Amino acid sequence: MRLDHLSYAAGPDGLESTAERLGSALGCEFADGGVHPRFGTRNMILPLTDKTYIEVVEALDHPASDKAPFGQAVK
Repeated sequence: MRLDHLSYAAGPDGLESTAERLGSALGCEFADGGVHPRFGTRNMILPLTDKTYIEVVEALDHPASDKAPFGQAVK
């Protein structure tokens, strides 16, 4: 088994604030990871080594976030 990323659900202060807070604690900056329409989410990522990364994710106000298991989990 290989771990390629860790997902962290954004807090009530939102995606950018959560990523900024975590990045500050880690001494790094998160980059925009994009929107995932299929899941109804969007994320910011912090690339690490060996194709691994930390992902901060938030659910969008989108029907997919109510239907997709990942979107539901993020909510």
